[in-house]
Amino acid sequence: MQANSNATTLASSPAAPEARDRDGVPDWRRWLRALHGAWQADWRERRRDWRVWLVVGVGLALAACAALLSSMELRATLEGRAIAQQAEQQRWSQQGKKYPHSAAHYGVYVFKPLSALAALDPGVEHYVGASVWLEAHKQNELVYRPANDEPGVTRQFRLNPAFVLQVLAPMAMIFLGFGMFAAERERGTLAALRINAAPLGALALARGAVLLCLAMVLVLPACIAVGVLEWTLQARSPFSDGLPRALLFGAGYLVYLCTWAALIAAVSARAPTLRASLAVLIGLWAATTLVVPRVAVELSRMAAPLPTMQQFRASLDAALGMPDDPEQAERDKQQLLREYGVKDVKDLPVNWAGISLQRGEQHGDRIFDQHYGRLFDAMRRQSDASALAGWLSPAVAMAGLSSAAAGSDTHHHLQFIDGAEQQRRRMQQVLNQAITDHPEQDGVRHDGDQALWDRIPPFKFTFEALDLKALALRQGLPLLALFTASLLLCGAGLRHLRSGNLQ
Repeated sequence: MQANSNATTLASSPAAPEARDRDGVPDWRRWLRALHGAWQADWRERRRDWRVWLVVGVGLALAACAALLSSMELRATLEGRAIAQQAEQQRWSQQGKKYPHSAAHYGVYVFKPLSALAALDPGVEHYVGASVWLEAHKQNELVYRPANDEPGVTRQFRLNPAFVLQVLAPMAMIFLGFGMFAAERERGTLAALRINAAPLGALALARGAVLLCLAMVLVLPACIAVGVLEWTLQARSPFSDGLPRALLFGAGYLVYLCTWAALIAAVSARAPTLRASLAVLIGLWAATTLVVPRVAVELSRMAAPLPTMQQFRASLDAALGMPDDPEQAERDKQQLLREYGVKDVKDLPVNWAGISLQRGEQHGDRIFDQHYGRLFDAMRRQSDASALAGWLSPAVAMAGLSSAAAGSDTHHHLQFIDGAEQQRRRMQQVLNQAITDHPEQDGVRHDGDQALWDRIPPFKFTFEALDLKALALRQGLPLLALFTASLLLCGAGLRHLRSGNLQ
């Protein structure tokens, strides 16, 4: 299934750049004319081939379905979370008069924001929670994982634009380009190509560019979907660097598809037959897009194992069950009594109960930081270990770069968890400070009202700007290295043809 199968593609190619003028300078104009002629010839042949239209049509239909479904799902998710967040804020603000610590246990839900780019690459979003309950004394886990409500087949083979671009687009390029040079070698027309002194570099670049353009058709639905989402979301992006992320997203996929175009040209130039070319390319595709990513995930789990939820919760509850240093608490209380010149906490102008509650929160915060810190460090080590496979598979490197730009990777998820926890701690500080500022009068505790509840600002989370240096080292450098290697392989394949290995 390849379009450039006619000898007309070869005969129309102008002379090679090996020809030099009388001053010994390469004739670049001839080379550019060769490039232009090869482009026109290859494009003309592909337009006439019904198989090209079939592959591109099926791919475009899948890409359009993926973009439409992902954008509709993201829009519905964002609208649902916005409505729920507004309802939660109203419920919190209108909870009525009550003791501030009771309000702390009353709690409030906050919801994770998503970007328009998450419609292209949802990353881990379907497998992590969407909301977390903020309450006193507890750092709760996120709940409402979308994958819990989906059948197993949907979880394993979710159709989204990232899947189309990372897995299906290279397959379409292989079916369209595996005979780029192998078809001519099998027909024996490469000899005529060399007799005509056709520049192989220009031919390879032109045919690879045509192949890339055909693959870029599959990108159009995703671009349209993101544009419509950005226009209709009315500046609700959770990013402060949305434009650089979008540019990085697009540049990454351009390099990724160029890598596959160069690989296809390299294999087709070296393969003795069409069948061999197709077999090698399908093997490379399966290994790099299906096998290596899965193996990388399994090996990363072995490199940084995570405790089970039961083990983690048991360890955390045991640590929380150990009280704070009572001797230090007593020393702090005596110091406070000396500062105000009184002998009993009842005579203090502040409420010792609020101070004690805040001490308990700080004790719990230290324990949460220790236990969740170890858990999150293990998750980061898993991500780092998995990213190492990007040196072997461009799909792994591209998946990491894509999800990072979209804000749907593990690192961004941990950012939200930390942001939600900081909101919980601010909420407790405000409520405990309200208790501290109002001592009991004749045994009557002070109740807070809406004015106090509204002193806690609504939760509005914005992700940190991308760490471009770290991203370049983890995903960018492996992707560029593989792209460079594919160009070198392509050059080696063309040298193989130039050396006279035409059969």
